[in-house]
Amino acid sequence: MYDVIVVGASIAGSTAATLLGRAGLRVALVERHHSIDTFKVLCTHHVMSCATPTIRRLGLDQRIEAAGGIRNGLDCYTPWGWMVSPPGSPHGYSIRRAKLDPMVRELAAGTSGVDLMLGQKAIALLDGGGVRLRGDDGTERSVRGRLVVGADGVNSVVAQLAGAVQRVAPNERFIYFAEFTDVRLTSGWKTQIWLHEPGIAYAMPNEDGITVLASMPVKEDLPSYRANRQSALLGSLRSLPDGPVFDDANRVSQIVGATDCPLITRDAVPRHGVALIGDAALTSDPSQGVGCGWAFQTAEWLADAVTPALLDGSRLEPALRQYVRRRRMLNGHQSTIEDQAKAGPPTPVDRLMLGAAVRDPRTAAHMLAFVNRTIGLRQLLAPSAIARAAWINFHRTHTLAPTAH
Repeated sequence: MYDVIVVGASIAGSTAATLLGRAGLRVALVERHHSIDTFKVLCTHHVMSCATPTIRRLGLDQRIEAAGGIRNGLDCYTPWGWMVSPPGSPHGYSIRRAKLDPMVRELAAGTSGVDLMLGQKAIALLDGGGVRLRGDDGTERSVRGRLVVGADGVNSVVAQLAGAVQRVAPNERFIYFAEFTDVRLTSGWKTQIWLHEPGIAYAMPNEDGITVLASMPVKEDLPSYRANRQSALLGSLRSLPDGPVFDDANRVSQIVGATDCPLITRDAVPRHGVALIGDAALTSDPSQGVGCGWAFQTAEWLADAVTPALLDGSRLEPALRQYVRRRRMLNGHQSTIEDQAKAGPPTPVDRLMLGAAVRDPRTAAHMLAFVNRTIGLRQLLAPSAIARAAWINFHRTHTLAPTAH
């Protein structure tokens, strides 16, 4: 009998299992893949600064940096110029999932109280708490526990078995990216994003001298990518202002991507004794780079909420309601990302805030805090922030010059 059964041993699942195990709970960590070195391929490998406190709590920051992971920042090109992260801004991490996923999985497997079960698929939820598992050889087993956590990604089996209600928002962009060596960037170690409406592009430095180049065009451009992925990808990056220089670059990975990236929001607690974290609960637009950060955060929020009740045997419902309330802070982010995924023109608020951010370091820091998901929508649109942005834009031709990149 376990206290918790976590289905899915990627970032979210391994983080939750580690924190629950450290608290003295018994955890079954179930993973359908056989190898501890399995990693997610469809990821831009950029972990937002919102996850840094969780990473430090896990002790992963030292491991990431020892593996060559980069303390990242973010500069953003807008129709009004460059929005540059000021010195001393909070940092996230850039490290490829080929290194990060085995790292978090090994951390969980080495935690007292955590049993990593590889090569096992969840096929049913058990009455009274638990999961029915099936191995590749067809052997089935039942694993009992008070709480089942679905950390099994966008196509979550746990969510389906629990009958989770979901909302799906369309995405008018698609994504292709690849890893390259010998790419030169004007930002040095910082990630660069170009909002060249209606498309978006990224250049993301990673460990070992590798840079991820990514393009998120609108769907009407899809035929050119189907005809020649590399030509279309690099062609979309060549004309970017202060863009990456890749004349001598070498591609060291496949060009991967997805032609349809819907945004999915599910009930965080779809039924009694079941909770969802990471992409199983909230799948957003890959152009926003929030997936890894939200995986770390939601795993921590759930673990902290349920640990006291699991330790003393009290009712789980109040603890799970606490988790649901905490996760609501992401709703404002998801709603704005859903609007941006429509690939429409900038809203009046976008024009106001971005126009000021390229000229004013304080507004830039405020905007980037929202982009990095360290503040919520209410804080972004606080009256004082709106008033400052309006003042900056009104006086820009007389008092301030645009920020140089």
